[in-house]
Amino acid sequence: LKVSRRAGGGSQTRDPAPSPLPRQQGLPPRLPGAEAEASGGAALSMRLPSLAGLFGMFEGKSKCSDPAVESPASPRRGSRTPALTRSKSKDSGGSNSPAARGGSSPAARGGSKSRGHSKSMVRLEQVQLEVSQVTAAMLEETMQEISESVKDWDTGGYTMVAQLQEAIRNHGRVDLMRTSEAEGSVKVAVKRMPTKWVRLTPKDFQDNYATASEKPWYDLGIVRELNKIGYPFACKLLDVFRDQETTYVVTSLATHGDLFSWCDRDPKPGRAREEAMKPIVAQIATGVRWLHDLGIAHRDLSLENILLTEEKDKLQVKIIDFGMVTLSRRCRREVRGKQSYQAPEMHTDSEYDTYLSDAFALGVVTFAMAAQDYPWTSTKRNACQLYEYVSLFGFRKFLEKRRLRKGNGEHLIEVFSPPLVDALDGLLESEPQERVTLGELCYGKDRPSCWATNWLDGMDRSSDDALGRLAGG
Repeated sequence: LKVSRRAGGGSQTRDPAPSPLPRQQGLPPRLPGAEAEASGGAALSMRLPSLAGLFGMFEGKSKCSDPAVESPASPRRGSRTPALTRSKSKDSGGSNSPAARGGSSPAARGGSKSRGHSKSMVRLEQVQLEVSQVTAAMLEETMQEISESVKDWDTGGYTMVAQLQEAIRNHGRVDLMRTSEAEGSVKVAVKRMPTKWVRLTPKDFQDNYATASEKPWYDLGIVRELNKIGYPFACKLLDVFRDQETTYVVTSLATHGDLFSWCDRDPKPGRAREEAMKPIVAQIATGVRWLHDLGIAHRDLSLENILLTEEKDKLQVKIIDFGMVTLSRRCRREVRGKQSYQAPEMHTDSEYDTYLSDAFALGVVTFAMAAQDYPWTSTKRNACQLYEYVSLFGFRKFLEKRRLRKGNGEHLIEVFSPPLVDALDGLLESEPQERVTLGELCYGKDRPSCWATNWLDGMDRSSDDALGRLAGG
């Protein structure tokens, strides 16, 4: 579904071929002294059409009320794909301060890894680590330590290779660079951000951007905390530099790009594609579950924010862009993430469970991987008729009416396997109290989780059956 082009937040791409898919982008907070940017109109409120009108959009006539959405049947000429576009992150303001949490010792599970085209993914392995939950005090201390260890950029010794992509939400870009020959000339990703946006310290940022939903120091602090405990689903934060105008964040490079790029590869939607994506989805679910057991809710999961990289000849999922995290399991009136991925309860005045909102976002990621398309453009009431239909008639009825845009126009219920439909139905449940969890410790054993669905059953355990194939790596 065509929305505005996104340059990718902070996502990396493989070197340095451009993504074949246009990317959606969120509007960044305004910099000091900058002129006000046009933020676009609010989502149009419109009356729900007749049932016949709703059915029309499933025949290739999208009538989502977002004014930026184009008809999926007539993509803009020159666009390299009619399906996915990069998703827009919501910058709605409001508090995002982490609430201090106590520390238990969750047992976290690690994830599977694989390498490129037609290479098998290794089975998921149990990884037991005794770790305490991340607290606000820990995060603040780590952010301060990072700010005090920033180096002069002239001392970095990095050589520019190519620009990977823009990082619109952080007013910068991500570059592919090489370290100096003395260090073995390793490729790294370098995110450039204007220092007038990042500021010199976390406190300075908070004083100037108290209501910003994207907090770059949170991103740095969380990644450093995850690196400390050996969390395998985060890139390594290697260094932070600064010159007069720019702050440079150096991380390990994800060699296989992001899931958005993966979505454009073969096989086509169907059983073979499901088998290729299943181990990847299992890794993502494992990584997010681990975050939740650490007391961290991501709140910006998306195709753009999940990378694939090769480690020890195997593929490893990397979750990035932690700038919208919260250490509170319960939030109210904090709309975070990209419109297609936002859980519907975020748009109410009620308190919502941030772990379950992450589960919903994972459902959207899984749908997009399977269909090479988004299920809807927004979950906000009256903003997208596709989601209005789901709210009225349920997800399974939606699949019976929604057609695949690539291929022969089959209905999605005919393309997706029954086990995948079950998994998606659980993750994309509109009522959060009925939604499946990711198996977090806090829910206990009685609450149904995605791991109990036939599609993912056994994927979180060490088993030779948990093998798949990566397409197009």
